[in-house]
Amino acid sequence: MDHLFSPELKELVAKARETAIDLGYDYISTIHFFIADCESNYPNSIFKFAFADDNAFKKFKTDYTLNKEDLLNFTEASLPLTKEAEKTIRLSESERMLCKQTLVYPCHVFVAALKNEESLLFQCFKHDEHALANLVRYYKEHGVFEISKMSASRIAKEYYVPGQKNNEGFINKILKLFKRSA
Repeated sequence: MDHLFSPELKELVAKARETAIDLGYDYISTIHFFIADCESNYPNSIFKFAFADDNAFKKFKTDYTLNKEDLLNFTEASLPLTKEAEKTIRLSESERMLCKQTLVYPCHVFVAALKNEESLLFQCFKHDEHALANLVRYYKEHGVFEISKMSASRIAKEYYVPGQKNNEGFINKILKLFKRSA
């Protein structure tokens, strides 16, 4: 199922891992996806949606950097996903299907994160009741949801598994992707 991940999402996964390590964390959360995307050079990066300028982003990133005492306990062995990040990735598959896109893009992860009340990213934006609607509008204005569309009948044929209520294969594939980058 590797064919479902856009090159941008694969790159974001790798950058999120590096971001978590750089900030001193031994896990990957939706915040690490968010920071990694903000530091990317994508024309539709979430940075433009979330921050007025570089200083606001730097302050946000500093707030999520562990202090020196915490860094001493850090080991680089493996970086598991938090439960909230895992749930967000599961939900991103649904977002892809709702958008009728052939691949999962970072935008699907961020829309899913703002729909997932358990997500750390949701917690960062919970003070803004219009954050989700504004993010969707932002992505629509940048044409992100128009990339790589597929027909609804193709989605049904390719991704329906009789007797399977959710797409466990999708989450297992992305978990393998994390393990490979470790």
